[in-house]
Amino acid sequence: MKRLMLLTVAAAAVISTDASRAQASEVGISRNFGVGFQIGEPTAITAKAFVGGGHAFDFGLGFGGWGYDWCRDSAGNTYRCGALNHDFSLHADYLYQGNIVNRTNRLDWYVGFGGRVIMSAYGSNDLGREVVILARVPIGIAATFRRPDFLEAYLEIAPALVVFPPLDFTIDVGLGVRAYF
Repeated sequence: MKRLMLLTVAAAAVISTDASRAQASEVGISRNFGVGFQIGEPTAITAKAFVGGGHAFDFGLGFGGWGYDWCRDSAGNTYRCGALNHDFSLHADYLYQGNIVNRTNRLDWYVGFGGRVIMSAYGSNDLGREVVILARVPIGIAATFRRPDFLEAYLEIAPALVVFPPLDFTIDVGLGVRAYF
C-alpha cells in the first residue's frame, strides 16, 4: 500500500512538472471556444466551450446519421433498421476533461452527461412520432497539437437511454475536429 501511494505521488509530480514545462496547445487554456464538425451518430456541426478547471459544455446540431431510422417488419413490429435517415437533432452535454499526455501534442480524456432531442425532418417517422428524447453519457478522448495549436480532434462514444417514446438503449459514436478561437 505504501509503495502504491509513493508511486502515485511520484507519477503526479512528474506529470505536473511536464505540464508546466511544455504547453502543447492553446485549446482550453487561452482558446476556450471551438467550432467544428463530427461524422457518425450524430453527423453534426459542434461547438465546445471551456468554462475553467477542466469543465466544458459541448453542443451539436445534427443532421442525418445512422441508427435512429425506424422500420416495420411484416408483423407490424418496429425496429431500428440502421439506414441513413433524414432527422435532425440537438444535443448538449456537460463534460469533465482530464489530461493523459502533455508533451509535444496533448491527449485528454473526458466524461460527462447530457441530452439529445431528435426531430423528424418530414414531420413523422415510421413510429408516428415527431420527437425522440435521449439521456446520454459521452466518454471520449481528445487530441490537441502544438502546430496548429488551435485544433482538437476527438473520438466520442455516448451510451444513451431513449427516454421518449419507447424506453430503449443505444450508443452514439462520433469522430470530429474543432477549431478554437
